[in-house]
Amino acid sequence: MIDETDDIKVSVCVVTYNQEKYIAECLDSLVSQETDFKFEIIVGEDCSTDGTRAIVQQYVDKYPDLIKPIFHDQNVGAVENIKQVYLAAKGKYIANLDGDDMALPTKLQKQFDTLEANPDCAICVHNMKAIDGDSKSTIEAFRIFREKKYTLLDLYLINPFFIHSSKMFINRIEEYIEILDNNALDIEVHIEQAKQGNILFLNERLGCYRQFSGVTYYKGLINPLIPERIRSVYNNVDKGRFMLNEVILIELKYRYILLKYTSYYLRKKKPKLAVKSFSECITRF
Repeated sequence: MIDETDDIKVSVCVVTYNQEKYIAECLDSLVSQETDFKFEIIVGEDCSTDGTRAIVQQYVDKYPDLIKPIFHDQNVGAVENIKQVYLAAKGKYIANLDGDDMALPTKLQKQFDTLEANPDCAICVHNMKAIDGDSKSTIEAFRIFREKKYTLLDLYLINPFFIHSSKMFINRIEEYIEILDNNALDIEVHIEQAKQGNILFLNERLGCYRQFSGVTYYKGLINPLIPERIRSVYNNVDKGRFMLNEVILIELKYRYILLKYTSYYLRKKKPKLAVKSFSECITRF
């Protein structure tokens, strides 16, 4: 039995836009979480043009002490939406969940217990079950990593190794929230948080990830925002946090990424984009 006088331990932050088909499943998976601590659900609804807001309001009416909405008067964009939701969080930890994904019943409790038991860690993530647009199980299009503690260096060398909706992290957002670019990628948020401690990866599926529903692709190609922000990530590495050999490894990883972009654009018959990536790669030698 939860003592209602307890402080909120976890703030579940949900960001949603035009997800009327999925947001109910997302919220159902959260209100049914099994925990021995108090948590809150904060939903940032970014002025959807479909029925998403009405559905969120139904859940607010049903669970007024649990769900706290942020209804934007105009569309503010994904990054500003997540900033506002994070800033409203009262919990010691924040769990991020996209509005088209779901949590399995023991997710919050297991991640909370893990972070409490590992004070050297700022982030806890886990494996996910892959689902399609109809919420049916499908083959994972992402790699499965083994359970262990990862570091800031790992984010640069093997990213991505976890899904954003699997993340729970310590609520010290004041250290970085205002410096995030308006077009920041998930990796940029991960990096700032990993500067605060290690990343503990749980080899257990504690949530459901809806594949191929994000902004990675645009008009049949990689969204041009992705390479642009990846360039920013690798061109602004805080080298003072790493040994010289680690800096070299990070640089080699970026050159590898540039070569992958080159190959991708050649396959897509986009020679100008291919030349741009390859030219940057060779000029770094």
